[in-house]
Amino acid sequence: MHSAEVIDFVDGSDRFVRRGRRGQAGAAGLYYRVAATVLLAGPGHVLVYRRPSTAAVYPDHHDVLIGGSVRAGETYRQAARRELAEELGIRTDPVEALRLRRPSPVGPCHLAVHTARLVAPPAPDPAEIAHHDLWPIAAFLAAPPRPVVPCGRHVLHRLFG
Repeated sequence: MHSAEVIDFVDGSDRFVRRGRRGQAGAAGLYYRVAATVLLAGPGHVLVYRRPSTAAVYPDHHDVLIGGSVRAGETYRQAARRELAEELGIRTDPVEALRLRRPSPVGPCHLAVHTARLVAPPAPDPAEIAHHDLWPIAAFLAAPPRPVVPCGRHVLHRLFG
């Protein structure tokens, strides 16, 4: 987590309230914004990755959401593109599929979930992605790898369950 990063703090309706440091919106009684992408590959497959043991949130957990906090002044879509480039070296144009209000370990957030097609092998940043593989969506929904990030599993159920 980059605690020096400045983000927009928003209310329960996703309206801008003020700016502040990442990780502090919940303590201020506000929400923050998160953009994430589910990467689809081939017929019925999804990219599943394991977070590194050094991750500040959910270390060594498996997830399907590639993403992170939306920086101050950034749109959800801009953040989704940036996160894909930073974490997997992927340049693509994700499409928003779902918006949710969700709890998180650092406070409540507004989550914009995008989808994109994986058309080339990713080049993961080892500081962000310890391991990755393609899984059939049905197999992930039936028996995800353990431990799994709860929000990622919830989102996949909403999109494909």
